[in-house]
Amino acid sequence: MPTRTPAVALILLAAGIAGGAGCSRAEQREPGENHRADGGAPQAPAPQGKVLEAAENESPAASATPRAGAAAAGPARIEIPAGKLVAGSTPGDKGRDPTLEPALLDVELGGFTVDRTPYPNDPAQAPLTGVTRARASELCQQAGGRLCTELEWERACKGPEGTPYAGGAAWDPACAKAPASCASGFGVVGMGAALREWTASDIAPIENLQPKAAAVRGATASASAVDHRCARRAAVDPAVSGDDIGFRCCHGAPNAASIPSPQWQQTFRRAEIGPQQVAELLASVPQLRDLGGKISFFKEPDDANAVLSRGRTRLSPSGAAASQPEAGLPPNTTLTTSPLLWNPVPGEEVLVVTGKADDDAFIVAFLKLPGDRYRIASSLLLKDDPGPLALGFNGYVRRRLTWATCWDCRGESGNITYRDDNRVVITQK
Repeated sequence: MPTRTPAVALILLAAGIAGGAGCSRAEQREPGENHRADGGAPQAPAPQGKVLEAAENESPAASATPRAGAAAAGPARIEIPAGKLVAGSTPGDKGRDPTLEPALLDVELGGFTVDRTPYPNDPAQAPLTGVTRARASELCQQAGGRLCTELEWERACKGPEGTPYAGGAAWDPACAKAPASCASGFGVVGMGAALREWTASDIAPIENLQPKAAAVRGATASASAVDHRCARRAAVDPAVSGDDIGFRCCHGAPNAASIPSPQWQQTFRRAEIGPQQVAELLASVPQLRDLGGKISFFKEPDDANAVLSRGRTRLSPSGAAASQPEAGLPPNTTLTTSPLLWNPVPGEEVLVVTGKADDDAFIVAFLKLPGDRYRIASSLLLKDDPGPLALGFNGYVRRRLTWATCWDCRGESGNITYRDDNRVVITQK
């Protein structure tokens, strides 16, 4: 067998690409699930619209100017009209935890009234902290109200325009120093600025990952910017109390709508998507739209077998080809050139595609959004290397799969890893 010539150039293109070892949690096995080595029942994505840019590559929009200091004197209670809330956040947003934040969930809410400031809703007094959720609920009842549900809290925070932060599209650090000066679009003050707040809602459990807990919204003054987003949720034991947790009261009939917790799905499934659909996705990604030539997939199973066979022939110190018949796939690992849908954690789905354009092979990972839309997660281009390029996956390994043009060959293989910060990265060995 002829010796393998390494790729001429490796070009790292989009966000989420690194050149180091994979995540330490990549080998974690999640019990209580159905892991099939063949990837389970195929799925048929039907991409719609333009691919969203990665959050790391987005340019700040003109509308992202925060509005600190915009809060003026207002009524003690704010009327929030009935309407639609787009709860949660977009997959791939900075700071987003897909196990807690839903992906752009449309919710219809009835009208309600919310206190303008945290309890005791008196600008002359500091917010009350250091109470359990049960005690917070009692105090709201004594005041003729109730604890807000978390979706009511999020609607009051996002305002009529549905902004990511209270009052705007970006976080203004001045709000942490002067919460009373920052109001949401509805005029509710201090939401997510310098205090976490109890809500009446619970976070539903996720098997082997998340126990049932109280839903807490908001963030402390010292929290990172992304933690001040209106969509951010935290799971907290309702029996605890802390100096950083306060609450505010709502009035009127409570909204029954709640956020369902995502559950574990099949780790890997084959995606029935064609080269033309992939070409259209790539054409809307700035870093990939100039990928020349007609997009095509590698052949299954011939090209996957070729990648494996290349790994069995290495160069000896003398430069001659040395056969290594012991080189092969690890247990429970499947090698494929087909597109895959990957569920690394509950609430996140990633479309991983390999292919070629003329003499360039590529790997692209897209985050799946509602409505069969997609967002670029990461990409890798093997310049002047026509492949073939295959993916190795193990249904028991949630957070990692392998790519290779030569199986387990240094410089010609690596990992696609879902990291603890919820980013997809491509690494090269």
